Amino acid sequence: MGFLKRCCLAVIITLPVAYFVAWMTYPSLPDLLPFQTAAKKYDVEILRDEYGVPHIYGKNDTDTVFGLAYAHAEDDFATIQDVILATRGNIAAEKGFDAAKTDFLINFMGVSEAITAKYSSLPEDTRQIAEAYADGLNLYAAKHPDVISPWLLPVKGQDIIAGFTFKTPLFYGFDQVMGELFSGELVKEHREQMSNSGQTAFLWGQEDALPTGSQGIAVAPHRSDDGHTRLLVNSHQPLTGPVAWYEARLKSENGLDIAGSTFPGAPLIIHGHNQNVGWSNTVNKPDLVDVYELAVDDLENPTKYLLDGEWLDFDIRTAPIVVKVFGHFRLSVNKEILISKHGPALQTDDGVFAVRWAGMGEVRTLDFLYRINQAENLDEFISAFDIMAMPSINYVYADSKGNIGHLYNAMMPKREVTTDWQGILPGDDSTLIWSDYWPVSKIPHTQNPPSGMVYNANNSPFNASEGDGEPDIKNFPASMGLEMQWTNRARRIEELFKSDPSISAQDFHQYKFDTRYSEHSDVIVKLKQFLEQGLPEGLQQEPYISAFDHLQQWNLDTDKNNRQAALAILTLQESLKYGKKGNEAVNIATEFVKAVDLLLETHATVDIPYGQINRHVRGNKSLPISGGPDVLRAVYGDLQEDSGILKNRAGDSYVMFVEWDEHGKVNSSSVHNFGSATLDQASAHYDDQMELFTDHDLKPVRLSKADIENHLSRRYRPQD
Repeated sequence: MGFLKRCCLAVIITLPVAYFVAWMTYPSLPDLLPFQTAAKKYDVEILRDEYGVPHIYGKNDTDTVFGLAYAHAEDDFATIQDVILATRGNIAAEKGFDAAKTDFLINFMGVSEAITAKYSSLPEDTRQIAEAYADGLNLYAAKHPDVISPWLLPVKGQDIIAGFTFKTPLFYGFDQVMGELFSGELVKEHREQMSNSGQTAFLWGQEDALPTGSQGIAVAPHRSDDGHTRLLVNSHQPLTGPVAWYEARLKSENGLDIAGSTFPGAPLIIHGHNQNVGWSNTVNKPDLVDVYELAVDDLENPTKYLLDGEWLDFDIRTAPIVVKVFGHFRLSVNKEILISKHGPALQTDDGVFAVRWAGMGEVRTLDFLYRINQAENLDEFISAFDIMAMPSINYVYADSKGNIGHLYNAMMPKREVTTDWQGILPGDDSTLIWSDYWPVSKIPHTQNPPSGMVYNANNSPFNASEGDGEPDIKNFPASMGLEMQWTNRARRIEELFKSDPSISAQDFHQYKFDTRYSEHSDVIVKLKQFLEQGLPEGLQQEPYISAFDHLQQWNLDTDKNNRQAALAILTLQESLKYGKKGNEAVNIATEFVKAVDLLLETHATVDIPYGQINRHVRGNKSLPISGGPDVLRAVYGDLQEDSGILKNRAGDSYVMFVEWDEHGKVNSSSVHNFGSATLDQASAHYDDQMELFTDHDLKPVRLSKADIENHLSRRYRPQD
């Protein structure tokens, strides 16, 4: 996005009058009274329990969703506002240069065009959900005008739908592909067949990130010690920001009755449970993005591209991007986007590349989410996937009847089966432009296997249980691009559950919070090779000899009291950062030296409890925490070089255990990484769950109104 900065600097230098014009044309807030008037049509009451978790009781589903928007805005309005601005392609007007890449991506994806063309075709009840949520945000904004961006109001139902159109492809790595294409890494890897390429962030405020993960596990009645059905909801996300979990309970008199967590800007529960059905989500990343290299008439100023021997004109889409420079001064830039039959095209130093991805222009994701929130049995839950509107994401599910399963959900392109779809494709052959998806019945699915257990921890769908009942890889074409990897977490699930024929609630809890690496994990195999080979010749001196001996004593555990884990995790940090590719590329001896030097400089010794460096931090509170990258107790820390601390920033966040007894009655317990008050440091709920979280404890999910009223911290009606 350097061109934007150059344009801005040129304007500042040559057109100082532009500041006066910008100040005169700076948007002002609209009349706020109509937003408060519109809220009067909703009938909702919010009850916050002793942890500040909102339990939202509405007459209708729309009332309840309106209340969710208001409650979430009370706790995290700034993030929701950023999400809305981003999905409009207008975040750079608030955030400046660094956010312009997000605005460009929104425009490149054609989000606004898709919403304009398809919003009115959505089912009326889904549109009402989106509009009720928008009304809840508008009411909060009207009551708190001091926190509103002048670019925000009014929030509309279209904005809420647009959030799904934009964000869902990012979960399978669309933004990473775009970032690599921008930087040239994708082209370099394709042409040089490199084994490792960097990850490039493409969202405002996002840094290059450690891979996180997720896990979901379900146990059938015949595999449990008491005949109960068990479900673990355990997605791993950043602890703060636009995809951090927020806990809520939604209850309407004639519809929604669901508990779980959601994201800023999302009107429904994304994962959790109702009375009869529950599910956990994990990220999957099959090959859902195709990049085509186009032959064009002019690399500098392309107007035509070659397809099937014929030169075709590009269509042109104009991307208006407004960038904050300073104060009220903003620069408007119109960036042209080339549109081909394949999809939008990107002009780079390496050529012109068109991109096609699963879920292009998809606006029905909220409709899908509404159907699974409403599902009363397994058939209704599974039938929601027939909408084919969720571009990716695994679902591990369980229900009150004892059914369990794993669905490797994705909008799988129906590709030409003889072509190698890896890497960059030739853009002059129209047979490579797919237009349809495989039906849900053709997607890998494990349902009620004999073992009585299913799981996913971002691993291959062909390893979803134990023994029979898993899908057979031979039934799925290679053109689907299905994942085949193991993660350490998947290996540990297999190791723990295979040895337990009768799983109790205590076992289930203990396995989720397991803190060990499998000795078969890729990164541990590499560490063992390093230890077996001994110190390289240049390191056979103190302090490295003693540190090496210390590392050899590590038992692969990341408990906060383990005295070798600090050195081990710091040594393995870079290998863990990029998964298998990083593991292959990283020199572990070099990382060992860095780890030793850092610990000696910041802690004077390598022999310290792991919790001394592995910290869960919120404001002025800092607690030791067990766990590490890619263990079931997932903790991904940012290394603070000056202090030698790993500051927890992603991984385990919202954790929920769900159980149905032999009569089908549900109960659940949960914990959030910090608390319900996301941004309010003065609130008791800003950090009141931290001790529970670090101690592997849970709080009850209060499902009856009477129970909530006995543990009430606040009760109110936002529309009054």
